[in-house]
This record gives sequence, C-alpha cells and structure tokens, in this order.
Amino acid sequence: MKLSLRAMLCGWVACNMALLVGMLLELPRQNHSLQNLVGGIAAYGFGSGIVILGAWLLVFFPVDLLVPEPSWLRGPRVAAVCGFLAGSSVLLAVIIGETWNNGYSRGSSAHFEWFGLAFASSPGITGMVAACVRSRDDQPDTKKS
Repeated sequence: MKLSLRAMLCGWVACNMALLVGMLLELPRQNHSLQNLVGGIAAYGFGSGIVILGAWLLVFFPVDLLVPEPSWLRGPRVAAVCGFLAGSSVLLAVIIGETWNNGYSRGSSAHFEWFGLAFASSPGITGMVAACVRSRDDQPDTKKS
C-alpha cells in the first residue's frame, strides 16, 4: 500500500509540474499576473490531489493488488504505457462530452483546446509516472553494498 501511494504521489507532483511549465510558457500571451498563476496552480493542485486520491483508491491500488509481482505488465516501459493510456482515456471522455453537449464550433474551440490539453495531459502524466515508479519498486536492486 505504501509503495502504491508513494508512486501516485510522484505522479501527482509530475502532473502539477508539467501544468506549471505549460502555464508559465503561456503567461506572456495572457494578461495574467504571476500571482494569479500561483493561485491557480495552488487551487488546481488541491483539487487534483483530491481527484488523484480517489483515482488511487478506485483504480491504481486495486490494479496494483491484482497484477502479480512477476507479471510482464510490471515492466517499467509496459507499466508506463499502460498508465499513460489509462490516464489519457479521460481526454476521450472530455472531448466526447464537450462535443455531445455543445457541438464543435471554431469560435469556442481555442479555449477548449487549451483546457482539454491541460486536463487530459495531467491524468496521462500522473498515470504514466505512477505506474513507472511503482514498477521500478519491483525491480531488484543491482547496487552492491
């Protein structure tokens, strides 16, 4: 349980760092201050922490318990790809939901594209990093004492 929760924490930190970098790159194009950016990141970090805790309890931890330790699915590369695909599947749901409810119009697409990219990359990055970190915990230590 401890290794699984630590891996998910690493994923949460990675997704928030990626979002911060993306927002810093976008800052010159927007009319927002650095103070607004920090406040937004803090609010997003708190909210995403609650969501990721729920995802850990409902998805990541049960999968960690179900996949046997010697499974090929626990290889770092395979685990990272599976974690990324599982997390990024949120993007498909967001795009389908947005299109279904509002239709696709060119005028509203710019904001949706930025929000969709930030929202979708966060769970993908979280899943990828968490699965990779957790799979590396299973690898034998090759360092000599």
